[in-house]
Amino acid sequence: MLVLAILVALAVARYRNMKERGYLAEMKTDLGHLRIAEEAYWAEKGQYTADQSLLDFRAGSRVALTISISDPYAGYDADAVHVSAPTITCTMYVGRASATGTPSGEVRCQ
Repeated sequence: MLVLAILVALAVARYRNMKERGYLAEMKTDLGHLRIAEEAYWAEKGQYTADQSLLDFRAGSRVALTISISDPYAGYDADAVHVSAPTITCTMYVGRASATGTPSGEVRCQ
């Protein structure tokens, strides 16, 4: 009985870890697709946009994306949060040096 309890505990921990990796992958994928859509918009208009409806892009139904722009000609910041993992945020900076030193286009999750 003790052995079975230990095996169940290990299986539950691995399952949670796999779910979290899936959430991270979904957020990173959506940010990558957003980056492509923003670059296409920039190529056409010469600036970035925070209005997702203007982009040829739709985020996954379980990922909330936020785009912040202080200068539409210099770049943008984007954050992604998964509804099933609200304590984890993935962030991407594009077009300029970020305050955290993150390279342009790189996705970081915390």
